[in-house]
Amino acid sequence: MTASALHKTGFAVAVIDALSAHICVLDRQGVILAVNRAWRKFGSENAHGAEDSDIGEDYLQICRSSSGPGAVEADDFAVGVQAVLDRKTPLFQLEYPCHSPTAFRWFLGRVTPLNLPDGGAVISHENITSRRVLEIELAKLADTDPLTGLPNRRYFLDRANIQLEKVRRFNTKASLVMIDVDHFKTVNDTHGHPAGDEVLKSISRGCFERLRQSGVMARFGGEEFIILLPETGAIDAAVVAEAFRKSVEDSVVRIDGGVVSVTASFGVAEIRSEDLTIDTALARADRALYKAKRAGRNCVRQEDSHTASTTWSGSGKTSDTS
Repeated sequence: MTASALHKTGFAVAVIDALSAHICVLDRQGVILAVNRAWRKFGSENAHGAEDSDIGEDYLQICRSSSGPGAVEADDFAVGVQAVLDRKTPLFQLEYPCHSPTAFRWFLGRVTPLNLPDGGAVISHENITSRRVLEIELAKLADTDPLTGLPNRRYFLDRANIQLEKVRRFNTKASLVMIDVDHFKTVNDTHGHPAGDEVLKSISRGCFERLRQSGVMARFGGEEFIILLPETGAIDAAVVAEAFRKSVEDSVVRIDGGVVSVTASFGVAEIRSEDLTIDTALARADRALYKAKRAGRNCVRQEDSHTASTTWSGSGKTSDTS
């Protein structure tokens, strides 16, 4: 079928021009025979040149010569187009990014055979940006604590398990820091739950701002937070925890009717290659946290070990052999 023959089929032209998806028709060799109005409009708006300039071009070559973001997907799409042209599959589809300098965009490309003696294929590219943005937002909400904006427990555990695998495979170091706000129930009972919420938000902001880029901080539940420190042993993690402890101690949270100050207790544990799951390391961090609470709160304690471990409190550095 030639391009002129296809254009004479007014009904077919009217149908594909009425569709919002970007559509083109290929011959058996992958040469573009026709495009619809949406295709031409997209090409014009994205500086592809004059309308109809794609007609007569080799679509497969266009895909394979693509560069920049989306080039890998373009090459994969060319493979799918070729499979349909060769009658090896009745349908190929692929979701891919097609971002512009001013906006993020995603498309769903579909390829179906042209049921004519000479063969060929019909390709449609449908803009699915709204759906993808919604999916991304829903995924973000599923992984985010709504009060503090920090990652939630589920997200943290996923990242921590990945880090555990790195410790096992590459013999790297990583540590956990568990944080619990001291006497938080008293804050709620004395000043009200809105004040307690402000305290949690203030602590999360203060610690997160001091966290290096590779670290992950999450709200673990209630007044408890957890931090993952990649490439960090227990001793260095305790130094980081002490800086966070002092930051919490020195901060003042403004609430309706005045201000409130709080402290927090910190438990530090290193992730070990022999840990069966990340829960094993979390249990050690939790035990270290309760050591801090038993020691009077507002201090940092490390996991149990066979040697003395350096710890800190509001009164300074001590040696902890318990």
